[in-house]
Amino acid sequence: MSRSYVETVLLKGEELEYAGTLHWVIFVPGFASAIFGSFLCLLTPQVLNQTFLLGLASEMRSYIVWTGVSMVLAGVGMIAHSYLRFISTELAVTNRRVIAKVGFISRNTFEVMLNRVEGANIDQTVWGRILGFGSIFVHGTGGGITPIDHIADPLNFKKELMTWVERNQPTTAAKPSSHDCKATAEAGN
Repeated sequence: MSRSYVETVLLKGEELEYAGTLHWVIFVPGFASAIFGSFLCLLTPQVLNQTFLLGLASEMRSYIVWTGVSMVLAGVGMIAHSYLRFISTELAVTNRRVIAKVGFISRNTFEVMLNRVEGANIDQTVWGRILGFGSIFVHGTGGGITPIDHIADPLNFKKELMTWVERNQPTTAAKPSSHDCKATAEAGN
């Protein structure tokens, strides 16, 4: 079995700490199109005559069926695309980096060392809050902002990311306050 992208790019001493996934909501448009198209294909001339009250069922039936078939085929295509996106997307936080990889044949990657991450924001719609998905925007030093869309449980991903960012910040010795500096200067005089 082939190794994942994240496993192949781990540095010496680097360990995977958290792996995120895309949310199932990416499949909804495809399933909705396929279901609605199937419904259109199943409409009988009697239902059409009762719905439109025009007696044009025989003329409209072929157009409606072809529209339904087209929607089913489009839905199947969208489901296949969503599935490829789902299995080819990797989201990870290691003890040194945040890594995002999208793409099956062509690949788009985003990797930032944790000591270069300045912060992360979450964008969630009302449906995102209800269903548990959203987008995360990772802010790197130098102004880089990278969105990761449709991530499942974005709050937990951000929490894990920021926990590891904090752990990777260099510890600095306590700096004397300006009051302490004045007291030291006065004591020396």
